[in-house]
Formats: sequence, structure tokens, C-alpha cells
Amino acid sequence: MSLKRLRALLPRGTLQPVERNEDVRTVIYARFSSQLQNSRSIDDQIAVCRERAEREGWQIVDIFTDYAISGAAGISEAQRPGLAALLARVEAGGIEQVLAEATDRIARHQGDSFAIRERLSFAGARLFTLSDGEVTDISGTFKGLMDAQFRKELGAKIKRGQRGTVAAGRSPAGLAYGYRTANRIDEQGRPVRGLRVVHDEQAAIVRRIFEEYASGLSPVKIAERLNADGITGPRGDRWRATTIRPDRTRGNGLLQNQLYIGRLIHNRTSKVVEPISRKTRIRPNPPDAWVIEEVPHLRIVEQALWQRVQEGLRRHSGIPPAKARRARHMFSGLGVCGSCGGPWNIKTAKFWGCGSRQEGSGCTNNRLVSTDSYEARVLEGLRERMLDPELVSIFVKEYHEEFARRAAQTRRDSTQLQRRHAEASRKLERLVEAIASGAGEFDEFKGALAKARAERDQAAEQLAEVEALPVVALHPTIAAEYRRQVEELHVALADPEARIQAVPAVRNLIDRIVLTPNPEGRGVLIQVEGRLAAIVALATGREAPPPLTAKLERVKGIEPSS
Repeated sequence: MSLKRLRALLPRGTLQPVERNEDVRTVIYARFSSQLQNSRSIDDQIAVCRERAEREGWQIVDIFTDYAISGAAGISEAQRPGLAALLARVEAGGIEQVLAEATDRIARHQGDSFAIRERLSFAGARLFTLSDGEVTDISGTFKGLMDAQFRKELGAKIKRGQRGTVAAGRSPAGLAYGYRTANRIDEQGRPVRGLRVVHDEQAAIVRRIFEEYASGLSPVKIAERLNADGITGPRGDRWRATTIRPDRTRGNGLLQNQLYIGRLIHNRTSKVVEPISRKTRIRPNPPDAWVIEEVPHLRIVEQALWQRVQEGLRRHSGIPPAKARRARHMFSGLGVCGSCGGPWNIKTAKFWGCGSRQEGSGCTNNRLVSTDSYEARVLEGLRERMLDPELVSIFVKEYHEEFARRAAQTRRDSTQLQRRHAEASRKLERLVEAIASGAGEFDEFKGALAKARAERDQAAEQLAEVEALPVVALHPTIAAEYRRQVEELHVALADPEARIQAVPAVRNLIDRIVLTPNPEGRGVLIQVEGRLAAIVALATGREAPPPLTAKLERVKGIEPSS
């Protein structure tokens, strides 16, 4: 019986015997993993496979390839289109053999290796590699395990090499905006890669971004201003807010890149592969897994500016985007109705009114105020009354009195905490001495020992939290300086370019704006309730002290009636 007749009698799914030098219908598969590798690798693989096929007399029916795709990417059409097309061709019939350079070209994933062999076997084709010959279930299982393990070990070796690069003060990753490469050749003629120096022009843009964010501009507004000035982004195109805004998952983003303060950080994230889709996901690593190297020669941003920006990022952390969005109007969200306490919202394109009135709250305040009148009157009230330098002295005096009261309370608390800490420490020492002297079994003292240690640690923690409160000092010349700052603030509001940064400063001075119907005529009376801490900070040029009580936090200034 001829071999062809024997093949016809074999049930589908059984591996058909193939003889050497027989006209075996063969398809070739070639693959390389990364865009960093040479694409000629595909041509080389195909060439050696053709050479073997010609020597054996095999008929090459088709060739399938996958360029720059990992051997662990999966076997679906979306994951490895070349391999998926090969399997479809084999399962359509008429193919007796799949030829590849090695099993790691077919797959570097144990599950994929088994699935591919199973599908080929069911279609009546065998897998043949130049390295191992015909791949059987046994050899395929061992080779699949070795190929998958090699991929993992290669990743670990790359990580280890990157750690050594970081320890040498060199960057193992891409080129960050603000720097340029400074690679060189060492004494042995070998290239030294990963060296960086500051790019002066880009460094100036980095500092500008940090300063604008610290002044209150959002990443969206910063990107718009950079694009309007014709400044090219890191990728050679337009700036985007996502480039500037930090990514909390990956820990990247221009505003939190610690390389700008001279700290080279590696291993902030890990790549994990989803078992079904095989998509790579980024997971943050805990800080204790980071590899950090100080590179002070690469610092671009001063520490004080860096701290201001990070504090701003923390304030906005976890806030929904809708709430973090910049207010559309100068006093959006600050006005309240003096009759019902509802929000004072914009009703039409130009007029504001009680937002609760139209919702059936029964509010009787039907007055409206135009945007221009609203803003002008509030600003005038701030300028003439609440921001009067003479009143700042009164505010500071009240602050001094409140700080004195709280400082005295803090000292009392500190004394009590010190006493508690000392008593708990002595008790703990006595228990330890009793155990050491054999006064009893350890189990008898175990509970008391744990309680004493907890009391000591709690007292120490509370004592560490007690800090001296700052005292606001009013310099004799502060009135003139304060008047100048107020005038500059109003000048900035009149300048469309400077207004963007001035509006947040004005909003920070206001707690709320109460609008009530004018009992003596048309319109509304406007009462501004200011944030005392922000007012004193503006007057003294210092950071705002922590909020005090609600009574002191709201100091009223009456706007002239209309």
C-alpha cells in the first residue's frame, strides 16, 4: 500500500507519518520580539528554513510572519496576526508541516505552546524546528517550559542591569524633557550610555511649568499657554495636559518627575500581563522597592518651588475632575442667598440670582444682579473695607490673642503627654526587670507588657504631633507694603493675561458672599465674609496660618449699598 493511500486511511486528527525527501506541504513561520531588534531577523529565519526545506525536498506552500511581537503575546488574531493566519491555513487542510527556526519563535508561553501543538496535531500537521527536529508532546512540553523560563530570566537580568546603571548615576530609561544625552566612549572604546546633562532651553520651560502651576494655573491652561507661545512639546508636537498632569497609577508626569530635583528613581512600577488578553498593565511598586540615586548635577527645579507644587498636587488628589475644574466666573460657588441660604447662581448669560428659588423652596428673593455689577461691587468692597491696612492690625491682634490661648493649651497638653510617656516607660522597665529576674512566668506578664508598651508608644506619638503655633508679626512698615500688594492685585485683575493668576488669589480671600434684597429700593445688598488667614498672609507676605474658629475665620466687610 502506498504512503498516500495510507495517509488517506488515517483518521483526521492523527499525526500523519512524513518521510524524508517526500513532497511535504510546508508553511514557514518567523517572528522577532521587539522593535529594538533587527527586522532582518525575519529574513534570516526564513532563509535558513528555506535552505532546510530545499535540502529535504519539502514544498513551501506559504510563509507567515509576526514583526516586533512577543512570543508570549497570545495566539489570537489581535495578539499575533501572523500566527493566527498560519493556524487558520493549517486547519483549512492540505498542510502537513509547520517549519520554524526554534520553538521559542512559535511561543514563549507554556499555555500557548501546548495550544498551538494541540491545534496542529488535530489538523494533521506536525511542528518541525531546525533546532530540535520534530517537536513531540514530551519535547514540546520541556521546550515550552524552558522558553517561558528564559523569558522570565531575561526580564530579571535586564532589571538587574538597569539597577547597576542607576547606581552609576546613569539613566536606564528614555530621555526626559529638560535633558539631552551625553553618551561617550570609554578608554576601552566601549560606549557608555545613559549619561544625561541639562538642556538649558527645555529646563527653562520646565521651570516655567512649575511656576505657573504653583501660581494656580491648571495643567490644561498651562498646555494652552505653551502651545499659544509656539513651544514644542516633548514629542515634537503640541503640549497636552496629560503630559504635565501626574499619573497616580504609573507615578509619572512632568510635575512629579523627581529627576528635576536631582533624584534618579528606578523600579517605580512593574509590568504585569493579563492572562486572557495578554495586555501589559502597569502597577506601582511600594516606595521601599524603588532604586534611588542622587544626581544633583541634573537638578532643574529649586526645592522650595518643588514643595509648593507637590502640596498643590496633594490638595487636588482624589478630588473629582468636575470639582477640581477652575471656576468659570470669578465668584462662582461663593455667593449665597441672604433669604434662604441657597446658592447664588448665574441665571442667564449676564445675570445672577438665587438658585433655590426656581426649585420651589419658597424663597422670596427674586432680585437679580449682572455679572459686571456683581464682580465690581465685591471687588470694591474688598478694596475699601476688608482689605484696609488699618483693619489688618485688628485682625492680627485677634490672631495673637487666639494663638496665645492655643499656645497655652498646647503647653498644658505637652506637659501631660510627657508625664504619661514617662510613667508608661517606667512601668515597662519594671515589667522587663521582673521578667528578667524570674519573678514569674512570661505569660503572666505578657498582657501587662503589651498594654504598657502601647501606652508609651501612644503618648510618644501624640507628643510628636504637638507643635508650637506660629505667631503673626506686623512690621511697622507693613501698611504701605500691604497697600501696594492690594493695588497690584487690582491692576492684575484688569489685565486679561495676569487675571488668570489673580482670580484664584482673590477667591482665596473670600469665604462667602451673602446677597439679600435691598429693603430701601431695587437691587441687592452684598456682604463679603473673608478668610482671615488669607488676608493676614497677604498683609504679611507669609504662608497662611492654620484656620482658627469659625468666628475668627469670617470677618465681615460691608459693600456700599446700591
